[in-house]
Amino acid sequence: MTDISYDAEADAVYITVAPGKIERTEETGPFIYDVDADGHIVGIEILSASKVLAPGDWKKAGPPSEARVSAAE
Repeated sequence: MTDISYDAEADAVYITVAPGKIERTEETGPFIYDVDADGHIVGIEILSASKVLAPGDWKKAGPPSEARVSAAE
């Protein structure tokens, strides 16, 4: 289950990697990792996406779901 959303206002891409409850958030450069209680990555947020990622279909992804809270919030 991989889902990609793009927030144009924040210029951030969020990739849902697996289902699960976020236990903690870890940051490395422009990447923010949401991790579950077992240490598995649940999601990855990429900040400054237009500067970090190559052009591609990620820009066509819809906005983040209202139900999901951004790791940056």
